[in-house]
Amino acid sequence: MNEGINLLDPNRKKGPSLLLGRLKTTRTIVVGLLFIVSVTSVILFILVALSPLPALKKQEETLQQNLLLSKADMVKYALLQERTTEISGILAQRHTINQTIALIQSKLSSDTTVTAMQGSGNVLTLTVESPSLQSIDGFLNGLITLVQNKKTFKQVTMSELTVDQASNDYLVTVRLLLL
Repeated sequence: MNEGINLLDPNRKKGPSLLLGRLKTTRTIVVGLLFIVSVTSVILFILVALSPLPALKKQEETLQQNLLLSKADMVKYALLQERTTEISGILAQRHTINQTIALIQSKLSSDTTVTAMQGSGNVLTLTVESPSLQSIDGFLNGLITLVQNKKTFKQVTMSELTVDQASNDYLVTVRLLLL
């Protein structure tokens, strides 16, 4: 009967030793984790210290400075190249004045002379002198043929036809619109 009334736990001796065992296991696990964290931290520190990252950062800074210094030169070069390309295109499309003069001279007869030539933009004004109207007519027909063939000129307009009484020559002023 005394056994049922006993207020003391029959497993009393097991309690503190069980708690001490659990505490010991927990301490061991904590010390192990602390060791693992410490070793991992040291390894990461060594990897960062020995990595080429600082050298790469210095190299990147150097390259950025070089790019900043050469940026103005690159812009100038790009602008120069663009303008050169545009000028080349314009020159390729444009007829030279020498070709135009040679073409006009090819339409002149032996007794016809150019007394005045004036050019501005794509307009060329010529004054031609000849003792014969037939020579002037041949010259004008030659220019009209060039316009019809779309060679060098878009339009030919005769501005003026006069007679010089002193020399008995005919003067014709022609306005040529270049292509």
